[in-house]
Amino acid sequence: MTGIELIVKATRLCNLRCSYCYDWRAGPGNTMSFATLARLVARTLCHPDHHTVGFDWHGGEPTVLPLSFFAKALHLQARFRRPGQSIENSIQTNGTRITPQWARFLASNNFSVGISIDGPAALHDRYRIDAAGRPTLSRTLEGLRQLRDHGIDPGVGVVVDQATLNAGPAALFDFLVEHRIRVVGLNFVMPEALATSGIGNTDGRHYVDPDETARFLIGLYDQWRSHGDPAIHIRELAALVDSLDGTRPSPCTLAGRCFGIVFRIEPNGDIYHCDYFGEDPRYRWGNINTDDFSVVRASAALHERVATHARERDRMRLCEEFAVCHGWCPHVRSTSRQHHPGHRDDCCGLRQLITHIRENPPTGRTAGSAARA
Repeated sequence: MTGIELIVKATRLCNLRCSYCYDWRAGPGNTMSFATLARLVARTLCHPDHHTVGFDWHGGEPTVLPLSFFAKALHLQARFRRPGQSIENSIQTNGTRITPQWARFLASNNFSVGISIDGPAALHDRYRIDAAGRPTLSRTLEGLRQLRDHGIDPGVGVVVDQATLNAGPAALFDFLVEHRIRVVGLNFVMPEALATSGIGNTDGRHYVDPDETARFLIGLYDQWRSHGDPAIHIRELAALVDSLDGTRPSPCTLAGRCFGIVFRIEPNGDIYHCDYFGEDPRYRWGNINTDDFSVVRASAALHERVATHARERDRMRLCEEFAVCHGWCPHVRSTSRQHHPGHRDDCCGLRQLITHIRENPPTGRTAGSAARA
């Protein structure tokens, strides 16, 4: 073990009310206390196996917290950092509360920044409204400008919902080009993790299934390939191109293993697997206030999930593209099994996309350079 990635839910409070979101909470008890923050930093940095550590500050909306919260976190990191240990901080924000003060703080402390933008106003403002029901794109773009003015060019996270599919990949790609957005990650909406009612979107939440995901990504890949600008990095597409070239893809969703490496920390200190499985008790490993990471990684619940994940991946090994996708994300598989009538246990759903990229390699590459990994 050489690294650990923490998705830290510093607060569940949020100033927006995005219609597809089930992550925000209201009321007391939804912000991490200093005591829990201190235990989190100490237990993470003092563990002898953690040579590289990533703190990814999430919410809710983390900027509803005062800057002093993050100043204290940095002070704790400096206090407990071991010689030679690498620490990276990133923050995911909706951008509407980014002020010059916030931008200066993030820039001076070398934070990586992700900002949530869903595309043109017809898409973004359809879903991403504030607590008063008002649109937010103009405020988000102002936050983007503030960050850029202070030397930060953030990555952008795009939630893809049904309206995005209906508008088509060209509408999204043109928006990215118009606003000089170079680094993009796509998040295809999923029902709430605890919504386990029958097939289909019966829980009233939003859902984009693996087949729809693959079709949209094929269209987006064609837009990107035709545009011909290698500086535009679309995470999901770049990862598959890398995997076809024989490079291990970097996103956790295509890595083939994530259990015991990625953790989500709730405001009360509860430790879960990543940010996708919500509060499903099967993915709760302990609490940072009482458990160190050696105990967490030895938990019976985690090992049961690892074994289940291995069995699911084994069923897909006969797929001709398994060496490229590595079985894709366990949460995508779990959700597809519950909500997608076309779910298959022997294929993750990306095969048509991978085949398309293989047959249409990026500009400047040949079919031979995109050999099967």
